[in-house]
Order: sequence, then structure tokens, then C-alpha cells
Amino acid sequence: MTSATRAYAHAAPSSPAGDRLGSAASGGRALSGPAVAPRFLGGVVTQAAPSAAALLGVARAAAEVSR
Repeated sequence: MTSATRAYAHAAPSSPAGDRLGSAASGGRALSGPAVAPRFLGGVVTQAAPSAAALLGVARAAAEVSR
């Protein structure tokens, strides 16, 4: 049986930036191909609860993928 180790790190921590949320990315794919800092979404949060639920869902999915 073999063992594998994964390392995953963001370039910087996600954090509030004034009236915005600075969400760090560690690379990914855009429509044009690989991107160092892909832009996944943009907009304004008008309701906190659905936005928080969506972020928790993404976190859960990321945790499952990293297992």
C-alpha cells in the first residue's frame, strides 16, 4: 500500500477588506486556461444567511476533496 501527502496553500488568507471580502485563491482554471488568481464571482451580498450557507457548503466540499 502506498501513502500520498497533499499540500495546499493559499497565497494569502481570505479576510475583510473595507466593505469587501478579500477571498484568496491558490490558482485554478479560467475560461482562457490556467490562472494564478482566477476570478470566480463578483457582486454584492444583500442577505448574509444565504451567503454564509453557500460559503459553508464550499468549505465542506473542499474538505471532502482534500481527504
